[in-house]
Amino acid sequence: MIKFAIVALDGCYGSSLHGLVDVLVVANAHIKKQSDSDVPFFNWQLITFDKNEITTSNGLPMSVEIMSDATSDNLNFDVIFIPGILYEGAKQFKETLKRQQAMYQWLNVQHQHGAIVTANCTSTFFLAESGLLDDKTCTSIWWLEHLFKKYYPNIDLSFAELIIEQERVITAGAATSHFQLGLNLLKKFTTETIVQQTSKAMLIDTRKVHVSPEQLLNVAREHNNRLLQKAQDWIDQNLSNTFTLKQMAKELATTERTITRQFNDVLATSPIKYIKNLRINSAKYLLEHSELSLEQIIDKVGYKDRSSFSKVFSKYTGLPPISYRRQFKKIAPSSSRSSSDIGDLRQE
Repeated sequence: MIKFAIVALDGCYGSSLHGLVDVLVVANAHIKKQSDSDVPFFNWQLITFDKNEITTSNGLPMSVEIMSDATSDNLNFDVIFIPGILYEGAKQFKETLKRQQAMYQWLNVQHQHGAIVTANCTSTFFLAESGLLDDKTCTSIWWLEHLFKKYYPNIDLSFAELIIEQERVITAGAATSHFQLGLNLLKKFTTETIVQQTSKAMLIDTRKVHVSPEQLLNVAREHNNRLLQKAQDWIDQNLSNTFTLKQMAKELATTERTITRQFNDVLATSPIKYIKNLRINSAKYLLEHSELSLEQIIDKVGYKDRSSFSKVFSKYTGLPPISYRRQFKKIAPSSSRSSSDIGDLRQE
């Protein structure tokens, strides 16, 4: 029997909390058919560290087991999973991170005893706080990149893969990555047949291992701040235009200071950095999925100068724009290059 501990925290996403369990439920059903055993192969417990009732991000109350002795040797798990929690601003998030000292101690003890420790989305910050990610490479939720790097400069943060594992510590990026994470864990304990049967039954995309630009464009909407939502909508509508923060504040009937504070409080970044990230990710999406020329793409994402765009794009992605298109383009190339493509290659 493989024992999972699902850490239930106030404000955690109900989908993540139950989603990984659902993967185990389906896997157990297929294993039972093959083995003809009534003993579940995977077993799990929902645990917490302060009170025996939590409320998920969608308002659902749940009773869970309290892990009263964080250093106890009596109960060891094979896998520990911390689901992502709703992010409601940098100040509140930092306070939440500070309150989990008992959990951090317990995670280290369990890891020392051989447990695989995992987290996705915002809860990757808990693993960083515990010290289990020190001097390792991990992934996290991309729009909190600035905050993660500020808090944990000794951790190598990467967004190239949806799931990153080092020394029995696994991090997964987006809030819905618990499904891919679940399949990743199944592979460690059962057969490829069970993994495939589970993925087919649940329609989990087994090819989804890389983080694509389209996944990044909308994920920063995981908040309920109305002013920030209006600002993001306005930026989307005006992305191809050159505008200042002052102009945006005027259109939204607020002040530059208020907008800057809201971006910093909720997204842990400035409006300028947010807009730059959005423009680069939009350009990546268009380079991968469209037949637009580089000049057309540059214009659509609000840059007017090819040289300045190429410098910024290369800094963010590590590749010049046309090299990025050649490597990641999703649409099959035509048999002959257009003259604009040839010009792009010469100027790169």
